[in-house]
Amino acid sequence: MDEIRAHLKAFRTTDWLLLIAAALIGSAIFDGLIGLIVGAILGYLGILAWHKGTFGKRRGPPDEPRV
Repeated sequence: MDEIRAHLKAFRTTDWLLLIAAALIGSAIFDGLIGLIVGAILGYLGILAWHKGTFGKRRGPPDEPRV
């Protein structure tokens, strides 16, 4: 729980807007409070992945094997 609280304190304004947007989209898709909660959880996990650099440049395998 402390780790989640630390992540939420480190969020920037853009992160909060993305989290709110994900929650609202989830609420529209799943219609109601459950969708709001699911959207917020998915938004939170997406923002954490974004901060870790998961969606950065993807490199393919090297052309030549390392010796």
